[in-house]
Amino acid sequence: MTSEKSTMDEARKTLYTYWHELDYFSEKDSTYVGQVRQSEVKWFIIKFIRDGIEDEFGKENNLSRRHAFSAKELHEAYNNNSAGKNLSLSNFHFHINDLVEHGLLQEVAKILEGRHYVTYYGRTSIAFLDQNDAPLQSKIGRDFFDPLKRMIQDMNPDLEFEYISQLVDDNLSSMVDFYSRLISWIEVKYSYLYKSKMDLDMLMNIVAHYSFFHKDLTKSSKEIASLIDLRKIMSYERYELSWRN
Repeated sequence: MTSEKSTMDEARKTLYTYWHELDYFSEKDSTYVGQVRQSEVKWFIIKFIRDGIEDEFGKENNLSRRHAFSAKELHEAYNNNSAGKNLSLSNFHFHINDLVEHGLLQEVAKILEGRHYVTYYGRTSIAFLDQNDAPLQSKIGRDFFDPLKRMIQDMNPDLEFEYISQLVDDNLSSMVDFYSRLISWIEVKYSYLYKSKMDLDMLMNIVAHYSFFHKDLTKSSKEIASLIDLRKIMSYERYELSWRN
């Protein structure tokens, strides 16, 4: 009996420890990521697992927050936080299974509780990047920057295509450099991000606006903006409103 309990305790510890072995980012189908963000239930599950909880077992074993939960736990947490929008447990199982099928959730452990094994679910990475937004995707070059080169050429027929191609390639290279630096920063500072329960998806979206501090990226972006006549958008004057409340 002691041996069985020890085995179950070791399995329970994985509900905490697996989180710190996950990749920081993984790329997922852009359409599905959008659906998850629009789904109140699925987004609650993803966020609740990311935030985790501190519980007695964790405190007794000097473990950080738990980031894996049973369907019943997730269901109860949602119903307690959804302002009366109660869902059945079977409906909740549907959402969990869908997240597992699309690779956002995984089975972390099966733990014997009473006479039955209970499955605990956790995330497959700390953050999920939309494939179309993934900052280091080589696909970006094919699907956006190559057509951009042709657009600049059409709007500026006097420019050599070789010059345009180099300008756009430099812009992409600077963008990759910026995001590489950002990801390295996240790896170094993750203990602080974890403590604050920072959402890495949101962090990536917000810090992307700081890219204008990257000198080379700013320079090439301004030149490209000028060549495709974005100056009125990039630099504009504010006008006083003619009406009053």
